[in-house]
Amino acid sequence: MLLAPEKNSVEKTLAYSLTGLLLFIPANFLPIMTLNILGTEGSGSVYDSVTSFWSQGYYFVAIVVGLTSLGFPLVKLSLHFFVSTCLWMGIRPSHLPSAMRMCHHLDEWAMLEVYMLGILISIIKLHHMAHIEYDIGFACFIILMIVTVSSSLAIDEHLFWELIEKKETGRVAENADHAQRA
Repeated sequence: MLLAPEKNSVEKTLAYSLTGLLLFIPANFLPIMTLNILGTEGSGSVYDSVTSFWSQGYYFVAIVVGLTSLGFPLVKLSLHFFVSTCLWMGIRPSHLPSAMRMCHHLDEWAMLEVYMLGILISIIKLHHMAHIEYDIGFACFIILMIVTVSSSLAIDEHLFWELIEKKETGRVAENADHAQRA
């Protein structure tokens, strides 16, 4: 199998994940859109949807929506930032391989795209009945979704593992040298 290395993979992942972390709060806590139905106006954010499900007694749905739209994306972006920062700075803590493995597994659970589909379906269904104003949270959420996907795509896993294993191999050789001296 031929692999084409991703150019500047570490730097791109670092930039995308930092951008995502900066956008995370406004994308999830600022209103996404304001609906005006027959003079009654209401707006909401991603966080508001989680709290609304919870207050209505839909605890399981609130937990799933909270994890897939808030929890897992935040952890995923944080891990991307941590791993890429460590590799960029040449720092290799012992838990870096575990963090890299978690990055890989979280790709299946961070589902901002699914949440965006729900927003788009709501817009399609409601545009005939309500006046919809798109708030700043909507733009931030779209950009966050794009940046999160870009962060995952920018990771050249072979390069990242190679850089991580260089330190692991170096540590084994260092321990062997130390054992020979003793």
